Amino acid sequence: MRVWPGEAALWLAENGVRRPRAARHALAALARPGTRGRYAARAVSGGTVLIGPVSALALRNAEAEVQFVFQVTPYGYGEEAF
Repeated sequence: MRVWPGEAALWLAENGVRRPRAARHALAALARPGTRGRYAARAVSGGTVLIGPVSALALRNAEAEVQFVFQVTPYGYGEEAF
């Protein structure tokens, strides 16, 4: 499991989140925890674990989650520029 922020860029590369469709699915998983196709999110000890096709990323708190979202897209949830 990767831990934000040290290995977030590696997690993004491993899980293909730089592709627009994959980014949308990863963001949807964060917005609505649970199974969302190839990406899922679940709450753990006040943080979020985002599970991708090949690895998982621990987002320790809401601030880390927001930073991850803005790493995926500068516009946050509901990104329209894909």
